[in-house]
Amino acid sequence: MKNTPLLVLAALAVLFLQNCKKSSSDDATTTTTYKLSATVNGTSWTPDTLSATIVYNAATKTKTFSFNGNYLQRQLSCAVKLTDATATNDFPLSGYNVDATGNPLMTYSYWQKNSDGVYAFVPIATAGNNEGTVTVTSINAQSGLITGTFSFSHRQTNYDSDGNAVSITNTTVTSGTFTNMPYTFVSN
Repeated sequence: MKNTPLLVLAALAVLFLQNCKKSSSDDATTTTTYKLSATVNGTSWTPDTLSATIVYNAATKTKTFSFNGNYLQRQLSCAVKLTDATATNDFPLSGYNVDATGNPLMTYSYWQKNSDGVYAFVPIATAGNNEGTVTVTSINAQSGLITGTFSFSHRQTNYDSDGNAVSITNTTVTSGTFTNMPYTFVSN
């Protein structure tokens, strides 16, 4: 009979320690999920600033999903425009390949002086027809979160002052993901 309170106390102590142990192991396995990431020319790239929007234009009945991510004076941008769209804060789950009109518009830019001498993001690579794709795989319109993938490439021939090709510059953006990326909805 004297051992019963000790056994109950020991059992409670074991349960308490198990709960503490479980809590600390949960914290140890928590990982950071980047909202936007890609591989640019073979190097991992994750922005330190990010913005994403879905904008509905009532006058033209277009809806555009766009995002910009910036890191170390580099920017990845994407804009997918839909025609005959509705004024809802969602976006269709689908794959969007860059077409002859440049939709979606996908660019990789450097922060540099533009032709007016003002610092701005100047595109060094823009996906051309069939050179890129954006796929929206899920959207939570209630929470304002969107998920998907993207990739594109750009090949530029560089010429000398006489018009002779002197080199080719290839820019590749692969393994691009946006995961539960927060977005804002604007209707105008």
